Amino acid sequence: MFQTMSVPSQASLETKLPINVRRCLSKLLSSDLDFHRDASNLASHALHAFAAKFPPQLPRVFIEGLTVKGETVMDPMMGSGTAIVEAFLCGRRAVGFDIDPLALMICRVKTHPVDFLEATWAGKRVLGSAVQLLQRADFVPV
Repeated sequence: MFQTMSVPSQASLETKLPINVRRCLSKLLSSDLDFHRDASNLASHALHAFAAKFPPQLPRVFIEGLTVKGETVMDPMMGSGTAIVEAFLCGRRAVGFDIDPLALMICRVKTHPVDFLEATWAGKRVLGSAVQLLQRADFVPV
């Protein structure tokens, strides 16, 4: 059996929002949202050049303006996870969804902490392999 879901009209959504939330959202939308001159390569944002990625300052403005620390931010089309990362950096919890497998993988990598000892061990292994390769008599650099 299929269920249908009705989508509320814009007018009904606006009347259901508390006055202070509407005012706050209106104020945020009327503020300067041009972040082209700001650095966007902080935290893990520069990990991948994902198509249609917005500057991290944009979700940060709305996260800080519409939520408080400890609340949960939901991003239904998270892409590479810019809003998810910003939510974490702002002290919020975050939940995101996307149908793109590449987006899911990038977001997972951007939001999971790196184990320092494991990263150090992997780095030493790579360096050891490189030293062994350079010491081989038949190695010819390209």
